[in-house]
Amino acid sequence: MAVTDAGPLYRLPLAGEEEVAYEHPVLGSVLQAPGLSLAATGVDRLLTWGLTNSLWMFPMATSCCAIEFMAAAASRVDLDRMGTILRGTPRQTDVMIIAGTITVKMAPRVKKLWEQMPEPKWAIAMGSCAISGDFYRNLYPVVPGVDTIVPVDVYVPGCPPNPEALMHGLLRLQEKVRMRRAGQLVVREASPALLELTRPTIARLGDPARDRALDRQQEQAALHATEAEPAGTLSEARPPEPPATQARDEVTPSLEALLRDEFGVTDLPADAAPVIGADRHVALARRLRELGHTQLVYIVATHFPEKAGARPQPERFEVAYALRSVGPGSHVAAWRLSLAPGEGAPTLVGLFAGADWQEREQYDLLGVRFDGHPDLRRLMLPETWTGHPLRKDFAADAPCRPWR
Repeated sequence: MAVTDAGPLYRLPLAGEEEVAYEHPVLGSVLQAPGLSLAATGVDRLLTWGLTNSLWMFPMATSCCAIEFMAAAASRVDLDRMGTILRGTPRQTDVMIIAGTITVKMAPRVKKLWEQMPEPKWAIAMGSCAISGDFYRNLYPVVPGVDTIVPVDVYVPGCPPNPEALMHGLLRLQEKVRMRRAGQLVVREASPALLELTRPTIARLGDPARDRALDRQQEQAALHATEAEPAGTLSEARPPEPPATQARDEVTPSLEALLRDEFGVTDLPADAAPVIGADRHVALARRLRELGHTQLVYIVATHFPEKAGARPQPERFEVAYALRSVGPGSHVAAWRLSLAPGEGAPTLVGLFAGADWQEREQYDLLGVRFDGHPDLRRLMLPETWTGHPLRKDFAADAPCRPWR
């Protein structure tokens, strides 16, 4: 049953269908001339055949549905037999295949690439994440449906849909193209209950309830996607120091002995990594590197909110570090820093190149500052994002206009 405008329900027409002219007055007059109608009909059929059998695709593959997309292009399904060609540029393509989750940081790029595609163009949402966000629709970084960004012509459901489902979606798109070329209005069939259940916080393109100002906001955000993320001034980080040479008969001391004898740390818990002061943090990392711990395993931060009650605790952050020695007898050395809100941790970029991205990730997601980092800016979220999503006081379903 088609959804109508009657009642409290809302209708999702094809995006832009109110702008489609199904009858051209000049062309109608010309076709009344004797013989021209037959010739024009034949040419139109030829052009429609060529259009539907040469749908060049631009792959917007962002998640696991991309694997099924690749399989559809392989020999068993072979999308090439339909005249489809995968192009890495949007300027020579007709169909954008959105195969996977679209995040808030990716959304302006998708919008910009869609605007670069020439008309006529179509979009296929492949998989549940592209259609509605699926498992992640209520999470802070995920756009709940790509049709809040670009108009979608065909939905291919599944998690993930198999290659044959994508083939069926392309056949359905060919059918829609032929109907539109013939001047027929394609009415979208949908379940009213499902529409209400899956309605996102930001209305989809073509929804009468959608605020037109959102279109302008998304276009402006897409045009200035990279300008909102300044590269910053990169300071010269100290190059990693080479590990000190050791005699073959030298015995590497344990972390406990090293902390006790050289750093004066006596609180060594048996069930957790020891906590050291931030002022001795870099010195400990350098000493461990000299002893052969040349691999940075992880830098992980945790937020502990203020706790009241019988055992009150102030708000704090803990940053855990782990280094590994390489070669026979490899073992891990781990320690923690305990930081008050606003207190920074000294950076390890000068000792381990891998600390660059790991420290940026913890800064992005938890707001932990690393003093001396050469390029401390967001890594996973846009620079315009407000807050840090892995803090305990951050709402997991926080909105982020104009994308979710």
